[in-house]
Amino acid sequence: MEIKDLIAKSGLDETEAKVYLALLELGPATVSDVTKKAQITRTLGYHILEKLGHYGLVDRASSSGKKIIFTALHPNRLIQFVKNKKNKWQRALTEVENNISELVNIYRVAEKPVIRYSSGADGLKNLFLETLDSKTEILSILDIEGWATTDFKEYAREYNCERAKKKLMEKILVLDNKIGRDWMANFQGSFKYTNYRWIKPEILPNIKNFGGEINIYENKVAIVIFKPAPMCIIIESSVLADILRSLHHLAWNSGIEIK
Repeated sequence: MEIKDLIAKSGLDETEAKVYLALLELGPATVSDVTKKAQITRTLGYHILEKLGHYGLVDRASSSGKKIIFTALHPNRLIQFVKNKKNKWQRALTEVENNISELVNIYRVAEKPVIRYSSGADGLKNLFLETLDSKTEILSILDIEGWATTDFKEYAREYNCERAKKKLMEKILVLDNKIGRDWMANFQGSFKYTNYRWIKPEILPNIKNFGGEINIYENKVAIVIFKPAPMCIIIESSVLADILRSLHHLAWNSGIEIK
């Protein structure tokens, strides 16, 4: 193994190793002599020699001409230097291991999604009641067919009334089909807190027979299926909610305003 590689393995950085090696080869020498051999600036060389002295590898003394002379101590000192570093890192390791719980307590991981499921007409109605507490506007994609059933037709009016009382805005993309057209033709609710736009089935492939609804609010996404049996899945995930908000925005721009 080359001498410079051996010194580098001791834990000295590149410049420290160059200065130390130069001093080993020169014997007692001035800063100028050392820096010239190590090919570094005098200012940097003096700083490095002081560090090596702190490490216990170099000694300094004043000559008769009051020049500062630096001398490399016996190379055995390098072994002690390495042992000191080892002990220092061992103490640091022990300290971190003993107190790592404090870091764990403040460590924040990516949000883990929470998934809830409910079924039946009452389960769906409870879901929509929950959305009324939203602190953000509600974004929806809706197939009126599900709401036009006996179980939900009257409830739809009650829900819209409650949402209007809370001044909670909702932007609804309504699937443009015959049932949707008939529903909106007889719509008796207020447009004050609701914006409606038609979304053509051909714009959203495979949604023609959706028969359900998707709501995006706060950090939640609610997926509602009305047929063959009412069921809903609520996913609490900021990442998913933000993705679907962006997709809703794209679809909204392609929608046709309902008046």
